[in-house]
Order: sequence, then structure tokens, then C-alpha cells
Amino acid sequence: MNFLHSSALKAVSAVLTAALIGCGPNDGSREFEQAKEAYAVRNLEKAAKLFEKSVSVSPADVDRLLYLARVKLDLGELAAAKDAVERASLNSDGDADVGMLAAQIAWHMKDYKAAANGFSLLANDERLEPALCAQAWSALGVVEMTCENAHLARVAFLRALRLDRKNAAAWYHLGLLYRDSFGYLEAALEQFEIFVRLEVAADPRVQKVQRTVIPALKEAIAQTTAERPGASKRNAAACATAIAKAEAATKKGRTKDAVKAWQEAFSADALSYPAAIGLARAYGQSDAKKSFEAYRAACALRPSAVSTFITTGALAAKLGFHSQAVEIYSRAVAASPASIDALDGLIRALRKVGGKANVAKAYQLYRESIPVKRK
Repeated sequence: MNFLHSSALKAVSAVLTAALIGCGPNDGSREFEQAKEAYAVRNLEKAAKLFEKSVSVSPADVDRLLYLARVKLDLGELAAAKDAVERASLNSDGDADVGMLAAQIAWHMKDYKAAANGFSLLANDERLEPALCAQAWSALGVVEMTCENAHLARVAFLRALRLDRKNAAAWYHLGLLYRDSFGYLEAALEQFEIFVRLEVAADPRVQKVQRTVIPALKEAIAQTTAERPGASKRNAAACATAIAKAEAATKKGRTKDAVKAWQEAFSADALSYPAAIGLARAYGQSDAKKSFEAYRAACALRPSAVSTFITTGALAAKLGFHSQAVEIYSRAVAASPASIDALDGLIRALRKVGGKANVAKAYQLYRESIPVKRK
């Protein structure tokens, strides 16, 4: 009897020992941890097999399904990635990570409508942290860029930056957008310089931007300036003399003399912003179209002069040049994304040109996200 009792104790002890050393019933947790370790060192094939084994044991575990979806996405197995994330979605009750990954997979599968809808839902979900909403806006911007919806992409990036000024991806892609879609080289340069300051210096993308993108932009800006009509025949001294004469004539109310002197000043130096803006204002009293052209020249010479762009846009709208007003106000927004006057002007112009109702609506929603300072 004592012998039987001793044998029973040994059997129980053996079962407990086996369980403690991992030989008991398998719940897939060991494979899950091993899979994460393999994934961390980018051993994707091994990670995929282990994640699959782990999920087979616990098919409703959201974390395991998410990891499986990620590794399948990294392997380029998009159908399997979609299947895993859809299974995770059934058990996640609207989890943001699941929604973000599902939208990413949709983008890779070129289902841009599903990707845009997924990112948009997350971007507008007020329950989420601002930084996560910013990530969704930034991702939505990439989708719109892919679909060549430049204005909608810009709105998405600007909304991302309203929520998180440190969202490096938004700065980077906004730089690409301004360079490649809008042709706003100065604005693009500013976005890339901010991106470089925010990201880790050793990052390959940062290295490329520093060594290639920024120098190329600076060279292109310099070349554009040098190629302006009259740029090679600048006479700063003659321009300054003519400006002084124009200002004196303006003070004395001699409008014709003032216009003539401003013309002389701008002819002497085609890169003089003071000469261009002075000529624009002088023409404003007699010839609206010539005033508009001079204002446009002033805008080109100083892309950061937001007030000049706003004045020029208003004049374009007054003359019925609504398409040009869109471009002018759009550049004003590039220079000052939070300018209510620039946004309002752009929205009005977009509504005038026709066929831009969805773009105008997007800018209107962005405008409403900007707190208006009370006087």
C-alpha cells in the first residue's frame, strides 16, 4: 500500500514537472514568442511558419492574427495578409491597429477606395490619440497621392500636421507632393528640411534627402531665378534710383510719373520685389490687368509673401480669373497653411471654377479645424 502511494506521488510529480518545462498541453504561446523573435531579426519565413502554428492553436487571438498579417504583408503574400487581418477584425471590436493594418494591406493590393475609407475612419475617430489620427491622415495622404488627387493629399498631410507637428512622414510626403505635383519648389524645400530635423540622421531616407533631394531643389530654385527675363541684366543702383523717384512722385500725387518710375525700376532689376510690388500698386489706380500681372511677378519673386498672394488672388477673382485665383491662393496656403484668408480665398475660387466641389469641401473641413484667434 505504501508502495502504491509512493508511485502515485511520483506520477503527479512527473506531470507537474513536464508542464513546467513546457511539455504540457500546447497553447501556441511558445511558438508565438519564438515567432516574434524571428520577426524582430527579419527572419520572415521562419516567423511566418511559427505565427501560423501559433494561430492554428488559438485562431481567434487578435495579436497573433495581426502579427501573421504583418509578416505575410512583408513577404508580399497579400491575399494571406488580408485573410489574417479580416479574421482579426472579426474578433477585435474596432481595434485601431487592426483598422490601420487592414487599410495598409488594401493600399498594397491597390484597392485604393478601401484603403482611403479605412484610413479616413481612423483619422476622424475622436476617441483615438491625436498622434494615431495624424498617422491615419498621413497614410490617407499617400493614398490620395497615389490616385493623383493632389489637393486632397495636401489637405490630408496638413491635417496630420495640425494634430502632430512631429509626424515626419507627413512632412516628407508633403515635400514630395509640393515638388512633384504642385511645382512649389521653395515650399518643398521647407518640408524636406523640417523632415531631416525630425528624423534620425542615419536613416537611409534622411541621407538621401540631405545628399540628393535638398541640393537638387536648391539648384532648381537658383536656376529658375537666373532664367527669369531680365535676370542677367540687373542694375541694382539704377533700380534704387528709380524707386526713390517713384516714391517721391507717389507722395506728390503724380500718378503717371509714379507709374513710369516704377516701370523704370522693374526694368532695371527684374528680380526686385520692391519694384514689382510698387508697380503693381501704382497700376492698381488705372489698369487692373496690368496691376494683376505685376502682382503675379511680385509673388514669383517672394513665395513667402502671404499678404501679396492674398491681394493678388483677390484681384484675380475680381477680374474673373478664377483658375488663376485657385493657383495663387493655393500658393498662399503653401506659404502659410493656417492662414484663414488664404484658405477662404482658395475655397471661394475652387467653387467658382466648377467640378471642384469635393476639393473645396476638403479644404473647408481643414479650415474648420483651425482655431480662429479672436481680436
